[in-house]
Amino acid sequence: MAVILAALSHTTAANGQGWSAEVSAGRLVYDPALANVGTSNLMGSLRYDTRREAWVYGAAALPAGDAGNLWGAGGAGGRFTLPALQTGRASVGADLGAHGFSFRDRLVDLTGSGFALDAMPFARLTSGAGFVEARGGWRGQTLSFAGIRDSRGVFETGARGGYGSTVRVEGDAHWVHASEGTYPFVGASVAYDASPVTVWGQVGKWLATDLDERVWALGTGVSVGVRTTVWGNVRQEAPDPLYWNPSRRTWSVGLTQRLGRLPAPAVPLSASPAGTVLVRLPAGDAPAGAVSIAGDFNNWQPAPMQREGSNWIIRLSLMPGVYHYTFRSATGEWFVPVSTAGRRDDGMGGFVAVLVVT
Repeated sequence: MAVILAALSHTTAANGQGWSAEVSAGRLVYDPALANVGTSNLMGSLRYDTRREAWVYGAAALPAGDAGNLWGAGGAGGRFTLPALQTGRASVGADLGAHGFSFRDRLVDLTGSGFALDAMPFARLTSGAGFVEARGGWRGQTLSFAGIRDSRGVFETGARGGYGSTVRVEGDAHWVHASEGTYPFVGASVAYDASPVTVWGQVGKWLATDLDERVWALGTGVSVGVRTTVWGNVRQEAPDPLYWNPSRRTWSVGLTQRLGRLPAPAVPLSASPAGTVLVRLPAGDAPAGAVSIAGDFNNWQPAPMQREGSNWIIRLSLMPGVYHYTFRSATGEWFVPVSTAGRRDDGMGGFVAVLVVT
């Protein structure tokens, strides 16, 4: 699912919760269908991301040349945590995804179909703007084409960590365990996100005797107003032990359009003369039950909020500065509603709100 996940990741980063539509063009390789053939395509997608980090999407690609392939796909998944095992700094859960696809190879005039699944349990520790995460699980795919059905799966284990908000740095080490051997990989990424411009880069290398190739990627995005993001990327890809594709270079450019209700913009909040700041959360935007708040102003330890009418509120004694925070439900779910001023992607699979005290 490399091309779908790479393309739709722009939607995730640009939009967060809610509906988004995307159009893109480039030289793409759709691994589940034809891992060895890169073609020029025009692609469109529609996606919805929920408050609880689940997502669903549909995508279709039209060939931009005579040798291009026509394909469509859809899927659902997300990052799911176990509330009973979630504390202020630790969480346990799984990244799950299911994708179905169909395609038509115009060169041989044949159609194919299949699906791909991935299940990656994780354990995560966070502290301020930093995190470490251990993960391990399975991913696989099934393809039916020209009367032949082929299935393959691999196990994967590894760890990653990162730090930062406006500038984010992450490191990754994982091992892919296939029937023919084990393939270690190490990589790193850095991203600079200062609206309206985002720039990111990735580098990595496989360390097995029979798979020692390097990978790299560069990308950028520019916000045009509050609803539109224009982006582009280029990638040098190495073989993936799930598909055993050849090395290849791909690129794409596109536009992501946010649909529906938009989050409130980040605005400075002034402290009172006594240094007290009121944080308000509409009860309709929160799950049932009591609500807490945690941020770098209280070492990310949940503090209970009080119900006043139709809002949950808390008064914080804060010095001037920039603070990051999130809310926690009675069941242990971390959340930041789309209506929260200063809501932004934290770069680690969730959301955080920014509070500016002047």
